[in-house]
Order: sequence, then structure tokens, then C-alpha cells
Amino acid sequence: MSPRWSEAKIEEIQRANDIVEVVSSYLPLKRGGKDFKACCPFHAEKTPSFNVSPAKQIFKCFGCGKGGSVFQFVMARENVTFPEAVRMLADRAGIVLEEERREEKNPNEPDRSRVFKTVAWAMQVFERILAEPAGGRLGREYIARRGFTDETVKTYRLGLAPDAWDAMLKAAGKRGVSEQLLLAAGLVVPRSEGGGFYDRFRNRLIFPIFDSLNRPIAFGGRTLGDDPAKYLNSPETVVFNKSNNLYGLTLARDEMTASRRVIVMEGYTDCMMAHQAGLENVVATLGTSLTRSHVRLLKRFVDEVVLIYDGDAAGQNAADRAVQIFLEEELSVRIVTLPDDLDPCDFLLAGRKDEFAALVDAAPEALEFKWRLVRQQFDEAETVPGRRRAVEAMLEALAAQPAWGQNQDGLKRDLVLSRMAAVMGVEERSLRERLAELSKRARSQARREDEVGPGGREEEKSEPVADYGSLRGRTERLILQVLVAAPQRIGETAARLPAEMMKYELHRKLYGQMVEMHEQLAAKGIGLLWGRLEEEPVAELAAELVGLEEEDEKLAALLEDSLATLKRLNARDELEALRPNKAAAQSEEEDARMLRRVQELRQQSQGFLPSAGTGEELA
Repeated sequence: MSPRWSEAKIEEIQRANDIVEVVSSYLPLKRGGKDFKACCPFHAEKTPSFNVSPAKQIFKCFGCGKGGSVFQFVMARENVTFPEAVRMLADRAGIVLEEERREEKNPNEPDRSRVFKTVAWAMQVFERILAEPAGGRLGREYIARRGFTDETVKTYRLGLAPDAWDAMLKAAGKRGVSEQLLLAAGLVVPRSEGGGFYDRFRNRLIFPIFDSLNRPIAFGGRTLGDDPAKYLNSPETVVFNKSNNLYGLTLARDEMTASRRVIVMEGYTDCMMAHQAGLENVVATLGTSLTRSHVRLLKRFVDEVVLIYDGDAAGQNAADRAVQIFLEEELSVRIVTLPDDLDPCDFLLAGRKDEFAALVDAAPEALEFKWRLVRQQFDEAETVPGRRRAVEAMLEALAAQPAWGQNQDGLKRDLVLSRMAAVMGVEERSLRERLAELSKRARSQARREDEVGPGGREEEKSEPVADYGSLRGRTERLILQVLVAAPQRIGETAARLPAEMMKYELHRKLYGQMVEMHEQLAAKGIGLLWGRLEEEPVAELAAELVGLEEEDEKLAALLEDSLATLKRLNARDELEALRPNKAAAQSEEEDARMLRRVQELRQQSQGFLPSAGTGEELA
């Protein structure tokens, strides 16, 4: 279960993180009247439709619909859950969070805040060693050979782990940092015999790894000796997961968001050299293949990804695996293979930046790259089964794209199928039939994944979204809109309208939270509401409702009319539900009781029922 904090603690964190200041740390805001405006960071646009209200402490994009408080902004921008956003903002404000569910916390799990501080301290130790005239010489020589400037070293906070088994342990002993904290931060390794620990990083140039809030969370180390393990990374810890982080993300984020494109490389030095050469929208994976989590993280910032891979078989296979993920996640991707067997760092160091940019612009898109691989496999396949596998591989790539069933992609699909038929000597009709089968299977699997929860358990079907073309949908929405504008009326409304009387799930969730907090909202304002809205759709709905500015007397009249309308609608629905049950009455007493209820409902629903066919047959 996710941690819970008191409403007072959530309110403290929200007050300490002014939404204008937080949003401004991600994108430039311009004053527009009483609010601030910007181009939305969550979708591509040229005219600003993203508004931030300092008075209400909320944001709202009138283009894509996202909205909420500072918590929802961080959730969307960093792709994190509500508890994680709370922790991030607490850390930003220097507020200590203590879990209220102490009995649920693993007593052996280290405190996250202390691990963060330990990693930050270790980074400073590594930096200090690299700067030492004698002790850091080998590291500085390697940096000079690779062509990195002092500014790049400073920007990426490079450091050095000396050629010793206990340098970090000794430094920690002097500082009073425990061995258990070093272990929790991934800085030491337990000895297999005799107990104790030894330093994980030895004789290595150190590359600190930062999270999306620019906090050091782990390290990568490049050997300066003859260790067969050329690169060594921190293990996963309570603050570090290599599949959820990318090297250089915080430095690249602004340019990624502006250009809507990111270049993904495989090495730390490749990323650093690209940045040094002026290519700022570049990140690198952390010693692991590109994962679905990486792709979903990138989707928050960009519309297109360019992958840089080696031209050997291993590199091409890695690119092929990544392409499949991008196709399934519906994010545009292109693949660059550099000539002359050079890695990006050496290629750029050789002064070939313009050539590199041209290769990026001319890079084949995902399907073209897949087609080239399939052609290569097809040329090498000497058996019928081998050729069949090549055809299947391409068709599966096409079927993995959900959007390919839409008309705008029909021409591209036809061209690919025509080329496949001509080159492979297969009838185009056969390819179309097989593609239709694979596409149907892919859609069925996607629906199954939507319906089945973790472990294969089927989840309850979600209720229908609000229909604002209907009177009920509009009425429920207007009630909520009035209560957002006049939170002092939530308490009196709760006494007349139980939450279950709202038909639509999102409405019930938002209304239920408002009722639960009605005293605080009446006393301190509606801005507190978003601190308890953990589900993004509910927070976005609440943000949409902001803006009804009427005098209190007018709001009271709107609320009264809407409550009366909803009462009549509910009576009508109950009346219609009773109709099939009339014939099933088991006794005269039950029949009489049902008749009395029908008469009551007919009076309550007056004005919504036609003159016949809505109850007379029950009387």
C-alpha cells in the first residue's frame, strides 16, 4: 500500500512549494494578467494555452486538458505516482516526511533521505580526489585524452575512485557515515569471508547519475586499469532503478521539450561529448538495454526519438528490440548507424558535428530500419522456414502499430506491403490476409491487457465516462462546478446529496473527496483539494471546473436548481428500474408497498416523464 501522510503534512508541503516557482523551474512562464502562461509541456503547441494561477495554486492547459495542483504537475512532468511527487516536493522544501503506517514499513529498509545524502556526500568525495594534484592525475589524463573540457567535467560532476580497497570506507569513518548506509547507497560490497566490506569503485573515473530532480542517486565507473569490466554501475537501491533513469536527462530536458526530439546514446562519454559539441538534447542509457519504462519516460518530453547504435550485429539486434517497443508504445523513432566503426564520442571529437547532424536528419524511421534488417535476413535465408520467419517479422512489426488501422496510415501500409510482395516473391493478397490476422491478435491482446490486472486477475470494468450531452451529465458537473467556486456550501450539500446518487464514477470520486474535506475547504480555500486527489483524471476534472465566477446569491440559486433537477432524474431512473420488478411481486403487501413507492417517485420526477408509459401500467 502507498504511504499516507496527514492532511496537515500535505498542506504544509503544498504551501512550501508555490506552483509558479515549481513550474518556472521546468519551463519559462510569462505574466498574462493575474495568471501566468506558457506553451504546454505535455503536448506540442505554438500558441500558449497552459495557464498557472498563483491565487488558486493550480495549473490548467486548455489544449490537452491536463490540470491540477503542484502535485499533479510533478506527477505528469516526472512520470511519478502521487506519493513520489509528495516526496519530491518535500525534499525540495526541506520537509522531513515520516511514514504514518509504521507497521507497514520494512524495518530493514534504509531511510531514503539518508541514502540520498550519502550518495551526495560520496559524489563530493570522488570530485575532491579527482582534483588532487597527485591522487587525481590518472583520471585527469584520461579525461584529457578523450578531449573533454574542464567545463564539461564540472557540468557532469566527474570524480575519481582511487586504486584502493578502502578509500571510501576510510572517508566515511572520518565523516561518521556508517557501513550500512554505504551498503544501502551501493558504495561498498560485503566481503565473502571474515565479515566487513570493501569499496565497490576502485581505480575508476566516476560518472554521477542524477534523477529528474537533479539529485545524485548512483554512479557509473570507467576503469583506468586493466579490469576486464570496463564499466561498472551502482546496484539498484531504494533511490536508484536503472530502468527508470537516463544519464544526462536533467541537462537535456529543456532542449528535448523545445525541439520535441531526443537523441539516445549508449555511453556516458558519448552523451557528454555530444553536449560539449552543442547537441543538448542527448541522453544515454545506464548500462542496460532501452526498456519500456525508458520509452514511456521519454514520451513525456518528446515526439521523436533518434537512437544511436553500433553497426555490428549486437548493435543492430539491440536496435531491433528497441524498435519493437517504440512501435508498440506509438512513439516515433529513427535509427542512426555511424560509419567507420566510430562511437559517437570519437566521431564528434573528430570535428564531424555537421556530418553527425546530417546523419540524424536522414536516419531511417522504424519501419524502414526494420525493413532493411528483414531484407538482410531474407537474403541470408536459404530455406523456406527461414524466409517465412523474415516475412513474419516484418508483418508483426506492422501489426504492432495500433494506429495502422486508421485511414491516414493506409498509404504507408500499402507501399510497404507492395515492396514486400515484389522483393520477397509473395502475393500481396497473402501478405494482407496475414497482416489482418496478426493485427486482430494484437488488438485482442491489447484489450486483454486493459482488462486483466497484475497476476492475470480480471479487474472490475470501469464505469462509463460522464456524458455531457445528457442532462444528468451536465447537472452533476454544474453541482461540482458550483462547489469548487463556493466550497463553503459543500457541507450543506452533503446533507442533501449522498455521493452514490451521482451516476458517473469521476464525479462520485471528486464529490466524495470534497465532502470528506468540506470543513478544511470552507476554512482555507479550494486550493487544498488537489493535495488529496491522487488520481490524475479526478484532478484534471477538478481543474476543469475552476472558473465559475458569480455572486454568492447566484451560485446558491444554481446549486438549488441543480440539486432539484438531479433529485427528479434519480426518481425517474428508480421508477424505470421498478417497472420490470412489478410482475415479480410475491405478495399483496409487497405489491402495495411498491405501488406507494411508484406514486412517490412519480411526484418527485414530475416534469421529466411523458404523460403515458412511465408508470400508469404499474398502478
